[in-house]
Amino acid sequence: MTRRWMIVVVAVCLAVAVVAIAWAAGKTPAPEVIRARELRLVDVDGNVRGGLGMLPDGMPFLGLLDETGETRATLGLDADGNPALRLFDEKGNKRVQLDLRDDGTPAIWLGDEKGAGRAVLWLLPDGRPGLALRDEKGEARAVLGATELEGTRTGTVEKRAESSLVLFDKEGKVMWEAP
Repeated sequence: MTRRWMIVVVAVCLAVAVVAIAWAAGKTPAPEVIRARELRLVDVDGNVRGGLGMLPDGMPFLGLLDETGETRATLGLDADGNPALRLFDEKGNKRVQLDLRDDGTPAIWLGDEKGAGRAVLWLLPDGRPGLALRDEKGEARAVLGATELEGTRTGTVEKRAESSLVLFDKEGKVMWEAP
């Protein structure tokens, strides 16, 4: 009987221990703060597919990668602390950028397959919208809406209304404007 009794006592103790461990595991509070320099997200095969970390300049950064390891989207802050969202094609070329400028105004940048900026949509600090269409070198060829043009001879700045259209030649000189 003594041997049976010991087996029962050991079995009960083990059962109590298992229940206590399971209960404690379920009751363990989640940490309120996790401190890390970098967090990497991996897929089921262990390939890095995203990350949250700090850039060398000390700014926070979030990146998402496709199955080939190519960066497809980033969210971060520039050196001045302004946020920017960037989207990349399968070749790694930046195609879209949404950001806030130093003055708090938003801008949307669209790039071609080579990563050259071809169109920019913005709001000026007073809320007036503008749109610039650019050539393959990134030079403005047409500006629709609110913009500020600097006179080459006088250096004065001319504020254009939302209803304006300005066309530029290859040297960047105004070749046509209305109104």
